[in-house]
Amino acid sequence: MSKKLFAVQEYIIDSKKIIFIFTAMATKSWMYKIPIKKLNKLGYSCIIYDYKLDFLFNPSFSLWEEFFKTIICDAQERLEKHKREGYTNFYAYGASMGTLIANKFARDTKDISHVILNMTYGDVAKNIWTYKGVKKVKEKFIEQNITEDDLRKNITYMDPIKTARDLKEKKVKLHLATHDHVLLYSQTKETLKSFKKFIPNLMYEEAKHGGHYINGIKNLMNTKEIDEFYHL
Repeated sequence: MSKKLFAVQEYIIDSKKIIFIFTAMATKSWMYKIPIKKLNKLGYSCIIYDYKLDFLFNPSFSLWEEFFKTIICDAQERLEKHKREGYTNFYAYGASMGTLIANKFARDTKDISHVILNMTYGDVAKNIWTYKGVKKVKEKFIEQNITEDDLRKNITYMDPIKTARDLKEKKVKLHLATHDHVLLYSQTKETLKSFKKFIPNLMYEEAKHGGHYINGIKNLMNTKEIDEFYHL
């Protein structure tokens, strides 16, 4: 796979701390400049990933798996490079679709101590089968005679419910919203249940007002709370 499916920007300052940020679907790294600038001022270098949606809207199990493998390998290589340069503290942050990547990156990378999942998924296969925003993905799977259950079995590695136990050694902060109409709370609350069962170092915040986008932006802009969590 070509790395052209994702882009990377580094905002490195003279500090010992680096946050790996994985963007939400259809957003670009330049949209995150304000929180990145604020995080820089708080003493964090930031490495941010955004991605084209080719891999999502041309659904293929092998392509999706290779995408995750390639982007996480890239992040791990950058982590090791900066580790050799003297950086010592590494964190992950994911927004919406980016939470799936941040989650797997944290699970697969020993040096990631904390991860923030800002508006994450429940059952990913169920979301793809029910959310109108990715209706074309569902239709293309159906054209391939792939069912929702087939999909679920093949994307376990990105499912936050089934992989929760692999985050048990990490400090995790989870954001959900009861009125989320993109990642439905009726689905995401199952992730919360699994996280509570398997992750002893879980912090949880549930928004009672506003939907997916408003709360996602609000959480991202609250760099003070991000900083406080990474200091735990």
